[in-house]
Amino acid sequence: MKYLDKNSLFKTIDNVSEALLFDLAIDKNEKLEIANFIANQHGKPRTYADTFAPTAIDLKNDLILFTGEKIKTGAGKCHMIGEEACRILRKLDVQTDKVKTALREADNGLRNAINTYSQKPRYEYGMYCCKSCSCALWINLASGGLNNDTKLLIAGLSYLKRQRDDKGRWKGFPYYYTLYVLNEINTDLAMEEMRYISKSIEKRLKIKQNNRDRYISRRNYICEQILDKVNSN
Repeated sequence: MKYLDKNSLFKTIDNVSEALLFDLAIDKNEKLEIANFIANQHGKPRTYADTFAPTAIDLKNDLILFTGEKIKTGAGKCHMIGEEACRILRKLDVQTDKVKTALREADNGLRNAINTYSQKPRYEYGMYCCKSCSCALWINLASGGLNNDTKLLIAGLSYLKRQRDDKGRWKGFPYYYTLYVLNEINTDLAMEEMRYISKSIEKRLKIKQNNRDRYISRRNYICEQILDKVNSN
């Protein structure tokens, strides 16, 4: 399977994320192609905080997150794809000077943006501008982003815990995308939240759904992985 879509950073990130979730092999040469494509988007127009810019085609459409939720705002699309692009570059593990420079400058840009938000009264340490964007920040942090800032990630997950609604969700957080992010984080705090949500997941998995839908298939797989982790701990 070809994972690189030269017309769309969104689709390329989505394709590689699927390969990572289902443990599918990516050819070494294609890894290099993908890494170069992402790195070439660094600093282009509409780049968020010196990360990686969506393509012209991406900007015309809603951003559909890996688990199917839609992001419609321009700033949201540019920020979230920037965070996820950072993560994918690290996961590809292509160690060229170009990739290293792009990631270093992206980390610095995001850090400056976070420092700017920290001056706002409504901002909480560990969070970003909104709850969906915060999840994107956390999945980047979990991959070692922002210079492996574990304190920022811990603060974010602590905030998530305080947003439990005691009905198997978190107030204002996208349900499945949050599960996707938690499944990528290997910390005690993430495990606590997975335990909290496990009963809700069990109920949802009992509802018959069309597994031929790619997003439903991903959601179910993520849910099953989380339950396996909870039951084995």
